[in-house]
Amino acid sequence: MEDPLDDHLSTVSPRTMQKPRLLLNHIREAYPIGIPALSIKSTTDRIGLDAGYSFHLGTPEPELRRIASWILTNIDDVEIIESIIGRLWKRFGREDLVLSSILLANLPDDNKMKDWKWITLIELVSHVEKKKKRIPVEVILLHVEEMIRANCPNIEENLALELLNGTKAENCLGIVGIYHLAKSDSIDDSIKVALTSVVLPDGDGLLRRIRDAILN
Repeated sequence: MEDPLDDHLSTVSPRTMQKPRLLLNHIREAYPIGIPALSIKSTTDRIGLDAGYSFHLGTPEPELRRIASWILTNIDDVEIIESIIGRLWKRFGREDLVLSSILLANLPDDNKMKDWKWITLIELVSHVEKKKKRIPVEVILLHVEEMIRANCPNIEENLALELLNGTKAENCLGIVGIYHLAKSDSIDDSIKVALTSVVLPDGDGLLRRIRDAILN
């Protein structure tokens, strides 16, 4: 049986696999393969723009996981994949961010610090927030939940405390990270004090519920 996504990915040359800028074009072309066309695309694009994404095509998660698996299988150089992740954040389509979350969570930890993935995520969030000013909460949730799914270490308390004293997006990342940390470990009183001091945007019920679940 024909598989259009596999067929498309199989056309990518070995040279392109080593060039993140070129590879991102092929990845973008892969997103719409096999999904309904213009009527749904126009709706999802509008939803995506409202949420702050540069595009939202509606690519199902299983297809994005297949693309991520293809990248992880065919590229051995972690630095190249890290560059791809950075470029996905720069482009900032919803599919890009889902793909980024899967890639980052599943990168090997060889010769890396225990919390390197958290530090990488913090750097991505901080950099993009300075440029775009707005990062959907969903993006934070996607990345943290994917790291939990991949059995990555929880966030360190010192990192979490820095985030709680940072920008809005950093606050969000800190709250979500601490939520998962608190499931398995008791958290320091300094974290609880910082949590109560975080000023959340009006109407941000999800983050409030997550914070309340930590404190109660």
